Amino acid sequence: MVYYEHATDPVTFGTLFLAYYLSIMVAVLLWFATSYEYIRKGNYRLKRLAGFLAVAVVITSLSGAELLDEYLYLHMPYDEKITCLSSSCIMSSALITEYGFSREELEALGVPSFGVINVYRLVDTGISHDLKLPKRLNHIVMTRPWLVLPVVDVYVYEVSEVNGTKRIVDKEHYYLVWPTSPGGLLTEKLNFEFSVMIHSG
Repeated sequence: MVYYEHATDPVTFGTLFLAYYLSIMVAVLLWFATSYEYIRKGNYRLKRLAGFLAVAVVITSLSGAELLDEYLYLHMPYDEKITCLSSSCIMSSALITEYGFSREELEALGVPSFGVINVYRLVDTGISHDLKLPKRLNHIVMTRPWLVLPVVDVYVYEVSEVNGTKRIVDKEHYYLVWPTSPGGLLTEKLNFEFSVMIHSG
């Protein structure tokens, strides 16, 4: 199942999709179109290319993180998203104060130190990617765009629940590197079928 109220809209998803996959290519095309006459004369205007690419990389990294958000938020039982700029913010967030996780366990496994960090508490049931069997999703996921490269950190913390007691038992660190599919990365690494749900209005 998914949390239908967290579905996205076609304009938002379409904009993020295009920004993620096309920004770098558009930057190169813009450089070529605006520098063609100079290139013919052997002046490649590499500073202009670097400027276009720098902007495109920031857009790609941010839109990659936002696309991950579209997949992850669909499996959150909570309406409020957690966004932090530092590890101290994470340690004082709802993850500890409301969701009941151990600060010590998180500190022992490590969390991102700084950056635009989105935190997701995933609780859902669905289908495993490999065997297509029912599977429970019970994780904390944190994402952080690099901004200087078209890369997004994806930290996955496995949660174990026994007799109502939650424990964080493992951590994995993955990278969403453009042009890898955000949904494909999550599906492969968490062995859970991730998809986007789009509502029309």
